Amino acid sequence: MQNIATNLVGIVIVLGFLVFAHESGHFFVAKLFRVRVLVFSLGFGKRLFGFRKGATDYRVSLVPLGGYVRMAGDTPEENQPADPDEFLSKPKWQRFLILVAGPFMNIVIAIAFMAIIAMVGTESVIIKPVIGEVTPGKPAARAGLLPGDRIVAINGEPMNDFDDMRLAIGMHGGTPLRIDYVRDGQRRFTTLTPEPEDSEFGPVGRAGIRPYLDTTVGRVTPGTPAAIAGLRTGDRIVAVNGHPVSQLSELDTWFDAAKKSAIVLDVVRGAAGSVEFPTSQERFRTTLPNSGDPSDPYRGFFPPTEIHKLSFFPAIKDSVEQNWKMLRYAFITLGRLFRAEGSVKELSGPISIARISGEMVRRGVMPVVALMAMISLQLGIMNLLPIPVLDGGHIMILLIEGVARRDLSLRVKERIQQVGFAVLAALMIVVIYNDVITNVMRKG
Repeated sequence: MQNIATNLVGIVIVLGFLVFAHESGHFFVAKLFRVRVLVFSLGFGKRLFGFRKGATDYRVSLVPLGGYVRMAGDTPEENQPADPDEFLSKPKWQRFLILVAGPFMNIVIAIAFMAIIAMVGTESVIIKPVIGEVTPGKPAARAGLLPGDRIVAINGEPMNDFDDMRLAIGMHGGTPLRIDYVRDGQRRFTTLTPEPEDSEFGPVGRAGIRPYLDTTVGRVTPGTPAAIAGLRTGDRIVAVNGHPVSQLSELDTWFDAAKKSAIVLDVVRGAAGSVEFPTSQERFRTTLPNSGDPSDPYRGFFPPTEIHKLSFFPAIKDSVEQNWKMLRYAFITLGRLFRAEGSVKELSGPISIARISGEMVRRGVMPVVALMAMISLQLGIMNLLPIPVLDGGHIMILLIEGVARRDLSLRVKERIQQVGFAVLAALMIVVIYNDVITNVMRKG
């Protein structure tokens, strides 16, 4: 029940704010061009309360998932051409800017929120795009990849870290990928087809690989079992309970097996030729007590991490680059759907969005901000697609009329809107059906 409550809070915060911001873009530009706005609503459905200022009814409505703006004369049936403050009575360029303002607001929010995250700073484990483990019989093994291979590009896209690699593979379940990798100093390539697999956040591609992470100790939290055991930053764990380890995945196995008991570690400190140990390394054995905290798997130490924190202008530049990367992957997903390589299951419905939003709320403020940035970008771009009923569909009609230098007939516009509504409704039915099957029926 607690999760359901936070899921509802999460979707109200995430979708409510983003849809409201989208409509605010339309509202402010409409006001700028002196279009008479009849209703500016926070939420949908029945009016709860509000106030009227000028011609506009500012209201709060029953369903708190976003909002809407209703402008005078925004449909051909209602428009009075002689009334200059109605939407369809305005010049095409003004109507174009009013329509673009909503998606533009979403794109601005995506860039602003990602920039805020960069300025606040994030700490992440340093994971290079190097394979540490290959599961036998899985796509990576069938492609001939081996532990130690460094992935440099996937389908021509450079891989800067393992997260890039995970994202590229996850977005292409069932689709062959060209993998460029380096082995023994030589660049090679192979073809890998990720296996589609249902995950907590929808269908993803899996290759059967784990990253290479050595057992070097990064940060040690004071007062924890790791600090009591005398571990320091830079130490390298070489054995657990007498069993040699060289990768973090091996360390995980032994730590998981000894969750409620003390662990004996063999540790190497220093490096040959270092200032602290100029001629030799120091090897010692220590006991790591049980922390009793399941959320602290390493009992007070962390793998090496890096802090990503930028000032204002570098943060804006970084945000634009990150959003451009997300945008490319969004279009990859749409392209896969049109080529019948993907599945509509890759599109999240309201239940999935609520569940993911709730999970981010439970994790903290920054995860919510990151999720809102991602959804805001997708909301802005989706609304710009030339699909009738959406902003992009209205913009497409305006552009056609501008090129033809005459307005389309009311009958043609009605047919375009009807077809667009039917396509959109069919897509929503399929998405919601898959959403229910994935989140309700399967859980049951």
